[in-house]
Amino acid sequence: LCDENVEEIDFDVEADIVGVTGFIVHKQRMLEIIEEFQRRGRFVVVGGPFASLCPEELRGRCDVLFMDEAEETWPKFLRDFEAGNWKTEYRPDEKPDLKTSPMPRFDLLKVDRYHALTIQFARGCPFNCEFCDIIVLYGRRPRAKSVVQVLAEVEECHRLGASQIFIVDDNFIGNKKHAKALLREMAVWGEKHGHPVSFNTEVSLNVAQDEELLALLRAAHFTTVFIGIESPRKESLQETHKIQNMHGNLVDSVRRIHSYGIQVQAGMIVGFDHDDVTI
Repeated sequence: LCDENVEEIDFDVEADIVGVTGFIVHKQRMLEIIEEFQRRGRFVVVGGPFASLCPEELRGRCDVLFMDEAEETWPKFLRDFEAGNWKTEYRPDEKPDLKTSPMPRFDLLKVDRYHALTIQFARGCPFNCEFCDIIVLYGRRPRAKSVVQVLAEVEECHRLGASQIFIVDDNFIGNKKHAKALLREMAVWGEKHGHPVSFNTEVSLNVAQDEELLALLRAAHFTTVFIGIESPRKESLQETHKIQNMHGNLVDSVRRIHSYGIQVQAGMIVGFDHDDVTI
């Protein structure tokens, strides 16, 4: 496993298959990596967010293209590859059940080079913000791992020396019932171990209207949440269907979250069609 954020790529690595993944922002570098490995005769497969959202930009530039989530298609490809009859594209028929997701191989990371390790609890978001690609990638019905799965991942990250874990869900509270069930058990785990790990994640601003949820986040030792504030301008929020930010006062909502000892990292967007010079 090579993460170019923290290490150099060994283009001479001995490998039957080279897998490349990345976001849209990584497009140019992904193409360079694909071309370099192909020049050396490697079999290159590509997947992830960029491949899923813009497959037309990668067709014909790699040996196999994966679109959408790969819990089911990756094992199928490996069987096909072993038998010598793989397809050039793989896409699942439906969204996978995350309760079948294997634990990531955190032990393959150079853990000491990271400020935080990352895990995922759920995919999908119930909201319909115009500018967001999450519902395109993952759908509007949140799907979650079991509490047991997530606690096992937390335990493994802790064992490997992580003192901070970022839960990368695009909206950790997309299903509040599932989130609360997990937070209760995380709080128990933290209490038992002396809270050796702090957590942060991404949530929608409606977290401020749920005092029980805020109390559970605090008890589970969440120190920071990222929230898409986007704009103080109601017309801009309305324009982009960011309705969850239109209930109550934005500043009051942020201060309520702060009152639970949780820092808010705010995402802001400037340049909506309804913005004017006063923004």
